[in-house]
Amino acid sequence: MLETMKKEISEDIKKAYSVGKVDAQQIKTTVENVVYKVVKSAKHGAVDINEIAKEAVTTVVAELESANSATKEHIEAAVNGTIDGISKNLKDSVNKVDMELLKTKYRLQEQEENLATHLKDGLNGAKEAASNFSDEIKTDLEEAVTDTKLKSVEILGLLQATISQSVKSVIDEGTDVEAKIVHITKEATENALSTGRLSAKKVKEVSEVVILGAIETAQEAGKDVKEVTKGAIEGAKQGVAESVKKTKSKLLKAKNEAVDFVEEDIKQTIEDLEAIEDAFIETLRNIADRVGDIAETVIESSIKEIKEDASQLREIALDAAEVAIDYLKEKGSQVAYSAKEKALEVAEITKDEIVVLSEKMVKIGKGAFSGMIDGAKKALDKK
Repeated sequence: MLETMKKEISEDIKKAYSVGKVDAQQIKTTVENVVYKVVKSAKHGAVDINEIAKEAVTTVVAELESANSATKEHIEAAVNGTIDGISKNLKDSVNKVDMELLKTKYRLQEQEENLATHLKDGLNGAKEAASNFSDEIKTDLEEAVTDTKLKSVEILGLLQATISQSVKSVIDEGTDVEAKIVHITKEATENALSTGRLSAKKVKEVSEVVILGAIETAQEAGKDVKEVTKGAIEGAKQGVAESVKKTKSKLLKAKNEAVDFVEEDIKQTIEDLEAIEDAFIETLRNIADRVGDIAETVIESSIKEIKEDASQLREIALDAAEVAIDYLKEKGSQVAYSAKEKALEVAEITKDEIVVLSEKMVKIGKGAFSGMIDGAKKALDKK
């Protein structure tokens, strides 16, 4: 396979030179096409990318030397063509998967809308059924429907409106505002996160709706902004923490009872758990940009506290992630690593490369700056 590739590259380069002057783009395209063909035709697992790259570059540069054309530009074209040829097949696959994900996203959105409609109609029907019974049963039925709505509040699109109305009632009462807001926002966050799989993205979306909705209501009322902001942040944080604990319990149960989960689902759960605190902090930062000075000060203080106090939220999330990692390891997965372990591996591999790349960037930066100075000098001379 390698000999065939080398022969084809040599013949194509020689042919190009025989019909006229060869530029960098021709060299790049020639190498890319041959390498791509070799990688694509190789049987799965039987391709040595390192060897292909080495032999392809060696062959091209040798031909360039023979033609007295081994310039820096042509050598760069040889390297770029080789790398693009190697990656092209996988890039095509990635683009194909990306398109499938995009289609899935819109199909999911459509199904979520259908689910919301069905839930709304079902809950309305259950509430209407109450009229057929005595006042006592009617009250119990309506209360049960209300409780169910609270648990489905995110899907029904009622979360922000429910939070706003609840906060307004607490502010109007005027007693124990912060403590009551903590309770309301904790329950709302926990309920909204209870539907489906817990994810960092979902934590951001729900936390933003809950916290921002509470703050905006207090700002509109012109009262208790500080108390409401502190309560909403604490309540949302507690709601997220409880949701993480529930996820951990599910994982432990699955682990102990030898329940089979889809491996990709567990891997994604690990990533999400490890990212939850950062997602929560990012949400707070986004909210800080959209609220008044009083709330912004409280948010900045909360972010500082979360970072400095060896955050309970992070500990809970990482503890749950470890359960998921253990589950994968017991299943024999070869990729049961935490984000921290992955980061350490990458850091070890690329430390020297980072130094080289950073030196190159500094060199480029200095070159650009020198070019600016030279350009300025010329402009002044002309003036």
